[in-house]
Amino acid sequence: MKNLPLLLSTLLVTTVLVAGVVFVFSKNSQSSQEVVAQAELLSDAPHIRGPQEAQVTIVEFSDFQCPACKTTQTIINKVLLQYPDQVRLIYRHFPLNSIHPNAQLAAQATEVAAEDSKFWEYHDLLFSTQAQWSKIESKEEYIEQLASYAEQLGIDKATFLERIESDHIKSLVAEDLTAGGKLNIQGTPTFYVNGQSSPASQLLQIVESIINN
Repeated sequence: MKNLPLLLSTLLVTTVLVAGVVFVFSKNSQSSQEVVAQAELLSDAPHIRGPQEAQVTIVEFSDFQCPACKTTQTIINKVLLQYPDQVRLIYRHFPLNSIHPNAQLAAQATEVAAEDSKFWEYHDLLFSTQAQWSKIESKEEYIEQLASYAEQLGIDKATFLERIESDHIKSLVAEDLTAGGKLNIQGTPTFYVNGQSSPASQLLQIVESIINN
C-alpha cells in the first residue's frame, strides 16, 4: 500500500495532538481545582483589613515571634496604604512553636483582643514590641506582659487573663494551623495573593500587576 506510510504518520500526529490536548486540559483543570481549594481554605477568616469586595485578597500566614514576619509588615502596610480600596488583608495564625516558644500565647492574646474588636490594634502592638516580649522565658512573667498590652488597649485585665488559655481561644489558633497544614506551609511568613502562593518580597509588584491589568 503506497499510502500506508502517510496514513501511519497522520495517525501518529493525531495521537500526539490528542494526548497533548488531554494533558493540557488535565493540567489546567488540576490548577483550577487547587486555586479553588485554596480560596475555600483561606477566605473563611475573621481577621480582615480592607474592603470585603476588594479586587485583591492577600492571605498571610504569620507568627508574631518571627523576625521576618515583623520585617514584612513594612511591605504589607505599604500595599494597604497605596491601595486602600483595592486590597484586603486576611491574617491567619501559624505559630512555629518548635522554634518560637512565645508565639502560641501571642496568637491567643490577639484572639482575646479580637473579642473586644481590637485584634488589629493588638497585632500591631505585638509586632512593634517583638524585641521586648519575645525574650521573656518565664510563662508567668510573659502572660503578665501580654496582659499589660491588653490594658494599654483598654481591655479588662481580669477578663484577658481568664480567657487567654481557654479552650475556645486555643481552638481559634488551632483552626488556622490546620488550614496552613493542609496547604503544606513550612515557614512564615507565607502569603497567598488571590489564591496563588506569592513571595513576600514581590507582594507590591504582584498587587500592582493585578490591579493594572
